[in-house]
Parts: sequence; structure tokens; C-alpha cells
Amino acid sequence: MNEFYLSTEFAVVNSKEPINRQIYKFLKRAIIECRLMPDDPLSENEVASKFKYKISRQPVREALIKLAENDFVIIQPKKTTKVSRISKSDIMQGSEIRKAIECHIIRLAAAAIDDETLDKLEKNVESQRLVAEQYNLHEHFALDDEFHQTIMQVAGIGKAWNIVEGVKGVMDRVRFLSLEYELTPMITTSNAHQKILDALKTHDPDAAAKEMFIHIDETRSSLEKVIAKCKPQWFQD
Repeated sequence: MNEFYLSTEFAVVNSKEPINRQIYKFLKRAIIECRLMPDDPLSENEVASKFKYKISRQPVREALIKLAENDFVIIQPKKTTKVSRISKSDIMQGSEIRKAIECHIIRLAAAAIDDETLDKLEKNVESQRLVAEQYNLHEHFALDDEFHQTIMQVAGIGKAWNIVEGVKGVMDRVRFLSLEYELTPMITTSNAHQKILDALKTHDPDAAAKEMFIHIDETRSSLEKVIAKCKPQWFQD
């Protein structure tokens, strides 16, 4: 049994959110943060038993199916479900998908964004700088997701996050390794987000799209360098 199952009990913290969604987010975070490593087994019974309040295997199964759809786990009939290895191809494709979606959406956001949302993003970037100083990896990734999701929401295309979340998550697995092994300074992300925010403040769609493109492309480039320095058995293709 790996350290994940030896950790403290899980808790359902948001009664308004479906349990299967909460389990999905918890397991996804554990995979991204390398508390569940490639090829680690994931048992429905063991995951269900970790909750403070009794839950059935059904929401766990639904969460695992969602994780499999986003390439975080591999479900094999009559075999143990396990954490997938990190796909190099998915990372490269994910970068291109993100550029296609997010560079278009931020153009719409540049025209629609209001002072209230700009203030929200400003506070988000300030918080990113603070957690970088504290080296809080968990909060770093939460703020990163919030930044990109907020831009999609203000553009009126919030559902696009359902697509970006999956491809971004695969990239984040390597980003975590990069930060964990101090191969990339955490402040790099907040600096890139500040440039995106500054472009949004001008309501210039071309400038905003340019900064988003640079941010995603530089992230992909840094991940390629990280992959070359990590254990090859963590990756596939």
C-alpha cells in the first residue's frame, strides 16, 4: 500500500458539490502532486474506506472513469486500476489545444472584462506571488487554475474549462515535478500571469492573445526540459 492510503482520512467538504466530483478532484490533485505516482494501484474499496463518512463504491467508480477519460488513470477490466504514466504526446498536444482555445477566448475576454474581474485577477496574481515565497505547491496550482478559469468565465465560455482542465492537468503533473525538484522557479508562472493581466487591462485582444500564447508555449518548452531530467519509467511514448 502506498503512502497515499496511509495518509489522513478524506472528508467531503462541500455538500453542494456531487461526491463523485469531489473524489475526482481529490484524486486528480493527488496524482498531479505526485502523492500517487505512475503505476500506483487505485482500489475502489480502499478509496471509499478512507472517507470519514461512509460512502459507496459507486461515486468512486464514477470518479475513476472521469480520471480515465482525462488520461490520469488506466482502467483495465478484471485488472487493477492504476495511475497512468505521463504521456509525452499528450503534453505536446495539450499545449497546442490550450493555445487554440485560450488564445481565442482571451480575445473575447479582453473586450468583455470589467473592473471587478480585473481586481479579482489582480488579487489572484498577488496571492500567487505570496505562495511562491512560501513555496506552497498545493495553493499554487489552485490559484493557477482559478486564473485561467476566470478568464474563460468573463468571456462567457466557462464550459471550455471542461476541456482545458483535462489537458492542463497532464501538463501540471510535469510542472509539479519541475517545481518539486526546483527545476523551474514558481514565480515564473505569476510573472507570466501578470503580463497577461496587464494586456487585459488595456482591452487589447491582440496583446492579450500574444501573452497567453507565450505563456503556454514557454510552459511546454520548460516541460520538455524537465522530462529529460526525470525518471524515464514515469513516462510513456
